[in-house]
Amino acid sequence: MSTTATQARQAKPLGKYPHVKRAGDYLFVSGMSARLADGSVPGDVREQTCIVIGKIRDALQTLDADLADCVAITSYLVNMRDFDGYNGVYGEYFSEQGPTRTTVAVHQLPHPNMLVELTATAYKPLK
Repeated sequence: MSTTATQARQAKPLGKYPHVKRAGDYLFVSGMSARLADGSVPGDVREQTCIVIGKIRDALQTLDADLADCVAITSYLVNMRDFDGYNGVYGEYFSEQGPTRTTVAVHQLPHPNMLVELTATAYKPLK
Protein backbone atom coordinates (compact mmCIF):
# COMPACT_ATOMS: atom_id res chain seq x y z
CA MET A 1 0.00 0.00 0.00
CA SER A 2 1.29 3.44 -0.85
CA THR A 3 2.09 6.00 1.82
CA THR A 4 -0.80 8.15 0.62
CA ALA A 5 -3.25 5.24 0.88
CA THR A 6 -1.93 4.36 4.33
CA GLN A 7 -2.33 7.97 5.52
CA ALA A 8 -5.88 8.09 4.13
CA ARG A 9 -6.69 4.99 6.16
CA GLN A 10 -4.98 6.01 9.42
CA ALA A 11 -7.01 8.42 11.52
CA LYS A 12 -5.37 10.85 13.91
CA PRO A 13 -5.66 9.57 17.50
CA LEU A 14 -8.54 11.07 19.48
CA GLY A 15 -6.20 11.62 22.42
CA LYS A 16 -2.51 12.18 23.11
CA TYR A 17 -0.99 8.77 22.39
CA PRO A 18 1.01 7.13 19.60
CA HIS A 19 -0.32 4.51 17.20
CA VAL A 20 2.64 2.29 18.13
CA LYS A 21 5.39 2.42 20.74
CA ARG A 22 8.57 0.40 21.16
CA ALA A 23 9.66 -0.78 24.62
CA GLY A 24 12.85 -2.76 24.20
CA ASP A 25 12.13 -5.70 21.94
CA TYR A 26 8.35 -5.27 22.19
CA LEU A 27 6.00 -3.09 20.14
CA PHE A 28 2.66 -2.01 21.57
CA VAL A 29 -0.04 -0.95 19.12
CA SER A 30 -2.75 1.33 20.51
CA GLY A 31 -6.39 0.41 20.01
CA MET A 32 -7.16 0.56 16.30
CA SER A 33 -10.61 1.02 14.86
CA ALA A 34 -12.00 1.37 11.35
CA ARG A 35 -12.27 5.17 11.76
CA LEU A 36 -10.69 6.68 8.67
CA ALA A 37 -8.71 9.92 8.39
CA ASP A 38 -11.90 11.76 7.35
CA GLY A 39 -13.64 10.62 10.57
CA SER A 40 -15.97 8.14 8.88
CA VAL A 41 -16.39 4.52 9.96
CA PRO A 42 -17.41 2.34 7.01
CA GLY A 43 -18.91 -1.10 6.70
CA ASP A 44 -20.00 -4.08 8.69
CA VAL A 45 -17.89 -5.98 11.21
CA ARG A 46 -16.11 -7.95 8.48
CA GLU A 47 -15.04 -4.82 6.58
CA GLN A 48 -14.12 -3.04 9.80
CA THR A 49 -12.02 -5.98 11.00
CA CYS A 50 -10.14 -6.00 7.69
CA ILE A 51 -9.46 -2.25 7.97
CA VAL A 52 -8.35 -2.56 11.61
CA ILE A 53 -5.91 -5.40 10.95
CA GLY A 54 -4.54 -3.44 7.99
CA LYS A 55 -4.02 -0.43 10.24
CA ILE A 56 -2.21 -2.59 12.80
CA ARG A 57 0.05 -3.88 10.02
CA ASP A 58 0.68 -0.30 8.84
CA ALA A 59 1.62 0.81 12.37
CA LEU A 60 3.97 -2.15 12.85
CA GLN A 61 5.63 -1.55 9.50
CA THR A 62 6.67 1.94 10.64
CA LEU A 63 9.02 0.09 13.03
CA ASP A 64 10.11 -2.60 10.54
CA ALA A 65 7.74 -5.23 11.95
CA ASP A 66 4.69 -6.99 10.54
CA LEU A 67 1.67 -9.03 11.60
CA ALA A 68 3.84 -12.15 11.83
CA ASP A 69 5.62 -10.48 14.77
CA CYS A 70 2.40 -10.19 16.81
CA VAL A 71 2.39 -12.20 20.02
CA ALA A 72 -0.90 -10.99 21.54
CA ILE A 73 -4.13 -9.39 20.30
CA THR A 74 -6.98 -8.01 22.39
CA SER A 75 -10.25 -7.53 20.54
CA TYR A 76 -13.23 -5.47 21.62
CA LEU A 77 -16.64 -6.10 20.05
CA VAL A 78 -19.67 -3.92 20.69
CA ASN A 79 -21.93 -6.91 19.98
CA MET A 80 -20.92 -10.56 20.39
CA ARG A 81 -23.40 -11.44 17.64
CA ASP A 82 -20.69 -10.03 15.34
CA PHE A 83 -18.16 -12.60 16.58
CA ASP A 84 -18.46 -14.99 13.62
CA GLY A 85 -17.91 -12.25 11.03
CA TYR A 86 -14.98 -10.78 12.94
CA ASN A 87 -13.50 -14.22 13.64
CA GLY A 88 -13.74 -15.22 9.98
CA VAL A 89 -11.74 -12.20 8.84
CA TYR A 90 -9.27 -12.58 11.73
CA GLY A 91 -8.58 -16.14 10.53
CA GLU A 92 -7.60 -14.83 7.11
CA TYR A 93 -4.65 -13.00 8.73
CA PHE A 94 -3.69 -15.19 11.69
CA SER A 95 -3.46 -18.95 12.23
CA GLU A 96 -3.72 -21.07 15.37
CA GLN A 97 0.06 -20.63 15.70
CA GLY A 98 -0.38 -16.84 15.56
CA PRO A 99 -0.73 -14.48 18.50
CA THR A 100 -2.62 -15.24 21.65
CA ARG A 101 -6.01 -13.56 21.65
CA THR A 102 -8.64 -12.28 24.02
CA THR A 103 -12.02 -11.09 22.74
CA VAL A 104 -14.35 -9.14 25.00
CA ALA A 105 -17.67 -7.37 24.59
CA VAL A 106 -17.81 -3.67 25.38
CA HIS A 107 -20.75 -1.34 25.83
CA GLN A 108 -19.59 1.09 23.14
CA LEU A 109 -16.59 2.51 21.30
CA PRO A 110 -15.74 6.19 20.60
CA HIS A 111 -17.80 6.44 17.38
CA PRO A 112 -21.39 5.17 17.08
CA ASN A 113 -20.57 3.14 13.93
CA MET A 114 -17.52 1.39 15.40
CA LEU A 115 -18.14 -2.31 15.86
CA VAL A 116 -14.63 -3.59 16.61
CA GLU A 117 -11.33 -2.34 18.02
CA LEU A 118 -8.08 -4.26 18.38
CA THR A 119 -4.83 -3.73 20.25
CA ALA A 120 -1.66 -5.69 19.51
CA THR A 121 1.65 -6.55 21.09
CA ALA A 122 4.50 -7.62 18.82
CA TYR A 123 7.97 -8.96 19.51
CA LYS A 124 10.65 -7.52 17.22
CA PRO A 125 14.15 -7.61 18.73
CA LEU A 126 16.33 -4.57 18.23
CA LYS A 127 19.19 -5.24 15.83
